Amino acid sequence: MTFDKGLVAIGVLAVGLIAPILCGAEVTGICSGCHTMHNSEQGSPVAFTRNISDGQAVTRDTAFGKLLKTDCLGCHTNPNAETITTMGESVVPVVLNISKPTYPPNGNDSSVLAGGNFYWGLGGVTNDVYVHNVYGISDTDSNLSLPPGGVDHSSECGTSDCHGTLSSVGSGCNGCHVPSHHAGSTDVVAGKSKGWYRFLGSVMQHLEQGEGETPNGVVGIEASDWEQNPSSTSHNTYQGDSNTANYTPHDPDNPTTTPAYMSTGTISQKCIGCHSLYHSETSAGSIWIRHPVEVAIPNSGEFTNFTTYDPMLPVARPNVSADDAGFSSIKLGSDVVSCVTCHRAHGSP
Repeated sequence: MTFDKGLVAIGVLAVGLIAPILCGAEVTGICSGCHTMHNSEQGSPVAFTRNISDGQAVTRDTAFGKLLKTDCLGCHTNPNAETITTMGESVVPVVLNISKPTYPPNGNDSSVLAGGNFYWGLGGVTNDVYVHNVYGISDTDSNLSLPPGGVDHSSECGTSDCHGTLSSVGSGCNGCHVPSHHAGSTDVVAGKSKGWYRFLGSVMQHLEQGEGETPNGVVGIEASDWEQNPSSTSHNTYQGDSNTANYTPHDPDNPTTTPAYMSTGTISQKCIGCHSLYHSETSAGSIWIRHPVEVAIPNSGEFTNFTTYDPMLPVARPNVSADDAGFSSIKLGSDVVSCVTCHRAHGSP
């Protein structure tokens, strides 16, 4: 029972409840490791959820969609502080610890992984400024009617949650991740054949195209330990693109001008789905009103000494290839500032 190396598991089901390799994408092995036909073993249900107050498993009378035994939080939650756990024979990255994990990561067993941790959102809206508000973890932020930098799409979407909130039952983890746990290839770079980097696909395209189609998504390379012990030579590689023409935001008044969403494969273009004004309104004349994103780091002035990659301030690289895995030197004039340079997608203190 093995994984095809490459892509981290964060989606509807943890990357493999069955495989012993630390970092992988494709799930192979016994189907019952993840699925249940009748949700019954020896007369007892096997499907479960997690109690968000203590992280303990709670059995469920019915299986999940696709006959899955559990949901995202069922696999990626740990009552304790360890951020990489085992379930059966498989190794699973944790995005929600009930006990406080370590930040910034220092390589110990409780070090927060690359995407951050929803621990700092526990307790509802009191702490939700530190995390994305995701269904099952944090309540809707009553101070917001739209995501920061967001555009009102209600005229197109009606009451649906597209580009709106992650805190409703119709969104949650699936508002960002399009799981494809049976995808896999031998490539180091996680692209379409692997179900995209961290399963970060275009959710809207996925809904429009249906189950048989693969939407556009994020391209990247995953560190073998999900950055539990990151360094300048051991870290994720994110794709970026400094061509601002690729970041024209969606215009609800002129839907025919909408660019191909996620066409660049960049991590920042994933963020633009909900926070599009941060890409379209970064300046007023010659004055910055928001920090620019997806701009090349200048090869001049104060930036000339900024050459060693710092995993706490990750930069993105255009046209990621296998040779970019764990790159230690920043290419000034080419590598770019991205959303994740400053933000942890799941959350942090």
